[in-house]
Amino acid sequence: MKKRFRVGSSPWRCWVLDDGKQLLGHVCVQLFEKMPNPVKDEPELHAYVTNLYVIPEIRSQGFGKRLLDKALAWCRAQGTDSIILWASPGSRSLYRRCGLVEPADIFELRLAARLPRPPR
Repeated sequence: MKKRFRVGSSPWRCWVLDDGKQLLGHVCVQLFEKMPNPVKDEPELHAYVTNLYVIPEIRSQGFGKRLLDKALAWCRAQGTDSIILWASPGSRSLYRRCGLVEPADIFELRLAARLPRPPR
């Protein structure tokens, strides 16, 4: 796991919030490239935000927004073309307040939800 988060050689970055004694929250981002194609000016560098978490005792005090703002600012500084994430129902309003929107142009196939194959 440590190899994945090594600064300089890793597409992952993480930000943590602590009080000097315990971890209070965190967020992680992974940069990834879209396969190049012949379409001119097609966005190619993207970021995936994951594991935004703040302990329940300090929620609704702006800590989650501060963590997310740090991660989004870093993504902008890297020149990302878009930022994606999967929101839990309770986090959707935070993401909307930070400027993220739910796209209408993405298709998804949830493989875990597929029905079992019939026996041969």
